[in-house]
Amino acid sequence: MEKDYNRGISQEQLEAIKKQVTGLAEETFTNLNLSADLVEAAQMQLLKITISPGECEITQEFVATNLFPRAVTGVFRDYQMTCYRICLARTQDKELSEDLAQDAIKYLLSSRKRVEKVRAWLARVIYYLLYAHYRKTDKEERLFLMLSLEPTPFEQWLLSEDFMEMREVYPTLVDQLLQSDEYKQYDEITSYDSIKEYAAAHHISEKLAQKRKNLTLRNLKSKALRSMGWRCSPNILNYRQYEAIQRFIREVQRMCSGDESIKWIKSLSPEHIETMKKIQKVAEWGITATGEYGYRLLLFTFLEDGEQFVITFNIALSKRNSVSIQSYKANIYVNSHTIPAGKHIPKNKGMAALFYEQIISLLKGN
Repeated sequence: MEKDYNRGISQEQLEAIKKQVTGLAEETFTNLNLSADLVEAAQMQLLKITISPGECEITQEFVATNLFPRAVTGVFRDYQMTCYRICLARTQDKELSEDLAQDAIKYLLSSRKRVEKVRAWLARVIYYLLYAHYRKTDKEERLFLMLSLEPTPFEQWLLSEDFMEMREVYPTLVDQLLQSDEYKQYDEITSYDSIKEYAAAHHISEKLAQKRKNLTLRNLKSKALRSMGWRCSPNILNYRQYEAIQRFIREVQRMCSGDESIKWIKSLSPEHIETMKKIQKVAEWGITATGEYGYRLLLFTFLEDGEQFVITFNIALSKRNSVSIQSYKANIYVNSHTIPAGKHIPKNKGMAALFYEQIISLLKGN
């Protein structure tokens, strides 16, 4: 007959186990804040583990050599499955998702900087790995576009107050950014406690000070994303370029309202001019860099009868940020891919989890 470990454990014993697991976590994973997750995993393991009647005591040696390794293995399996599901939900590629999930765990274990929020950190790395993969292979451009347009934790990481965490996965880029004029301008503005103090120090209005901050922040983001090879997102545009595109889109909307004073309207065919006059609104837009000054601008619109309508402009954006149309294409019928009935994303794949010994080996850099 066997006895459940969890039965008969006093609160005092449980607190001692939690304390030991916390100590082991801090000692083993010095750069990772895993204590809370490991304590929870250890408690779950206590519900599963059984012993013989003659071995009722849970010794410190047992916690260190049995319970703790099991908790570590379980926690990292959970981390890996979380990464796997993020990838699979966006790619539907099982093998790629498994590979990137394992890569993310390896990045985590090799981190030289303290990681406080492990799950958020892994989500950011997964997005970076997806971007890097599709940039490198130059395949599935629509997926790449979707990832670029999606407001991701990775972007929040990139532009967080401590974006230096990026150095863990992109050290050269961070070093380049720190030397850039864009970063120096941004750092100078944020060195003040508030935008009000910055405005007072430079004898300008708070409105102008905020505009400067927005400008430098956008330019910094644009430089970072361009350096990483991004091509498909409005975020690759610096402040002036973004203003120029917004101005062009406003001109399109004016033309849709019947304004024929727009200079470039003459480059469109009479048929397309009449169709565009029926556009009710521009719902969304996307942009892809096709060269040093070339871009492909997509406008997703709705006609008066509710029909979807997409216009693709191939444009050139000069150094002075003026837009010129090189060519264009109009698509009346647009459909989005729908998941077939009964199809679901697998939840029990990518189970090639690391063993405890492998985790410790990677942690030591072996």
